[in-house]
Amino acid sequence: MSRPIAALALVVLLGIAGCGAPGGAGAPSTTIRAGTLTVGSQQSYVPGEFRGENGLEGFGVELVAEIGRRLGLTPEWVQSDYSALITGLQARRFDMGSGGMSANPERLQQVDMIGYYRSGATFLVRKADEGRYTTGESMCGHRLGMLEGATTLEKAVAALNEKCGGSPIRIEHYPSTPLGLQGLLSERITAYAPDLAQARYIVAQNPGDFAVTGYHLADYLINFTFAKGGDPALRDSVYRALDEMIRDGTYRRILDGWNLAGGALERPANNGAA
Repeated sequence: MSRPIAALALVVLLGIAGCGAPGGAGAPSTTIRAGTLTVGSQQSYVPGEFRGENGLEGFGVELVAEIGRRLGLTPEWVQSDYSALITGLQARRFDMGSGGMSANPERLQQVDMIGYYRSGATFLVRKADEGRYTTGESMCGHRLGMLEGATTLEKAVAALNEKCGGSPIRIEHYPSTPLGLQGLLSERITAYAPDLAQARYIVAQNPGDFAVTGYHLADYLINFTFAKGGDPALRDSVYRALDEMIRDGTYRRILDGWNLAGGALERPANNGAA
């Protein structure tokens, strides 16, 4: 296994609504701790938020750092499994969730979302299988890995299984992508379904181990998340800060630094509305 994947795995082992922008004005009035923006993240979402040789890094980390600077808040990152991000928000373990979560009706009943990048999900396969599984139906009868709590992808697989007849795609859930990649390399699963940006980064760092198929299992925006029912001031302030960053070019410069400009938005998305 290549060193970046092994390092990520070791860390893990150790360790739809209206289209308008949110209203309101001013800095956020309440956070869990004054002066601090507490952010929940799985911290294994490459290239968004992941533990690298220099600590937590990624384009999501840089976006949040700049948002915090503009709001006068110091980001503090809290590790959380992907499947526990929403419950962590509801329990006020953190002010904001991050890390590749897409919008769907079930999630939007529990959280508000601010979309910050256009992405989706693909099939990631072993290098030896490059060129195979280029359609959804080609995965029929095979085992597909995905994150626990990836309900958008589960629905996409359910739709595909209607075409699979008696040989459905079987889902294998993993608490983190590094563990999913281990399952792929050990041939427990035929393919893994990561975020598109994540898949491209993994292949770029490990070209001898993995390949992407070009098939899109789903297309979606990835979002910052906020618990419903609380003070909306933080959510609205984050929206405005991100909108300012898009307009003044800071947002695009951050994405360019990670070769991710292809998924840039022209303005933040409110609750899934691009």
